[in-house]
Amino acid sequence: MKVTEVTSVTTQSIPLNQSTHEQLQQEFNFLRAENITKIMLNRGFIMLDEYRLIMAENVAVFPTFISSIL
Repeated sequence: MKVTEVTSVTTQSIPLNQSTHEQLQQEFNFLRAENITKIMLNRGFIMLDEYRLIMAENVAVFPTFISSIL
């Protein structure tokens, strides 16, 4: 068995976007609104068409990373 010692390793650092408290709060608010809307749909308080309209409004009101990928 041959063992090779690695003495120098260079890694490339990638800058991460630091989320601010406000951005995290927006993410939380979006997720909470989404959860409440799903509960309303599941309990029959709203119809599927209304659910879609509300979620479209939530995406507009809470501009977040999560909402941008939906």
